[in-house]
Amino acid sequence: MLLENVLYVVPAALKYFVVLLFLLNAGSWPLIWHLRVFSCIIEEMLARRLVQLRHVFSGRQVRATALEAHFDARMPVGVHPFRRVWTYSDWVRLDDSDFNLHMSNSSYAKALDSARFRLALATFPNILRCGGRIALAGTSPHPLLYREGFTSLYLPATHYHFIREIPMLSRYEMRTSIGAWDEKWIWVITRFVKPHSKTSATASTSGKSQSKTPPDPLFPALATPATPLSSGTSTPSGIAGPDAISQALLARAVRDAAREPDGALLYTTVVSQLCFKAGRLTVPPALVLAANGFYVPPPITSTSSSSASPRASPSSQTHPAPPHWPRTAALRASPRALHAFFAGGWRAAPDGERWWEGALAGCEVERRARVVPFVGTGDSGIKGGMEGVRALV
Repeated sequence: MLLENVLYVVPAALKYFVVLLFLLNAGSWPLIWHLRVFSCIIEEMLARRLVQLRHVFSGRQVRATALEAHFDARMPVGVHPFRRVWTYSDWVRLDDSDFNLHMSNSSYAKALDSARFRLALATFPNILRCGGRIALAGTSPHPLLYREGFTSLYLPATHYHFIREIPMLSRYEMRTSIGAWDEKWIWVITRFVKPHSKTSATASTSGKSQSKTPPDPLFPALATPATPLSSGTSTPSGIAGPDAISQALLARAVRDAAREPDGALLYTTVVSQLCFKAGRLTVPPALVLAANGFYVPPPITSTSSSSASPRASPSSQTHPAPPHWPRTAALRASPRALHAFFAGGWRAAPDGERWWEGALAGCEVERRARVVPFVGTGDSGIKGGMEGVRALV
């Protein structure tokens, strides 16, 4: 009765406004986040069921072979871990924006959840096949995830470097790539960018031919750099002062040259620090990468350059199977055996059978150079984290 009286008193225009506001914020409705994040998992499950339905009248061996081919087609077989970029597109909804009509800083994590799930499915599918779990945040995963049978991907830390605001209702891309790894951690870099359109390139080219001084934009672009880095020492006032390297990197990030190689405008750079766990044991990232098909051939020497086959382009969709791939067939055929291998079985492998060490030996020099901004080298003063982000801008 009270609700009916309220609805009768409230003007009709206000009712329509409330309904419209409710619809415009549909992205924050209950379970919408779960649908966006787990949609890639649902798509993969439906694709697997479709393969099973196609071979429902086939023999058991035929169905197993078809499923194995289905999984292998989705794995990054023969892909260079530093040369592939995974792209996920999205747009700034009303509920993702702040009062300045830009994407709120708190909305970046929500967008990253979807991108990280899709990245895990595209790069580490074997983790999910052997009962894997993905922990989006938190340094202390739930104890239930430690029980036998779980191989998990954990996210202990995320570092953000905000360069430019993303306007409301605009589209953007999240370009994710593998930054570096060591014996325990793997760092994944995500760049929020505005795609470079052909129309804007044509307009800019014609504008340069007509006038050397571009007109002032109607709405000037905003650039809000992150808080400068700490150099390890603090000022008497208690505020950490940046060193010369941090200031140079900060100036480099906010100037007009903060663009991708293809001309895309860089908004934000994010580094996610991840680790793999089989129960309570840490799985080396190199082992996980090689078990999922990543491979870097040895450097081509001058004596073998004439006889060596040309290497596949990083942008190509098909790559030749790496030499170690047939040796992982038995592991990939049995999720239980794969988990047992991740859970410590790899330690018992003799030196001559550690195929994962040779799979990525071709990029070892590059890996060591890339990992320096994240872990530092002795007394270099580089502590990792945001310094690694800005060094890679």
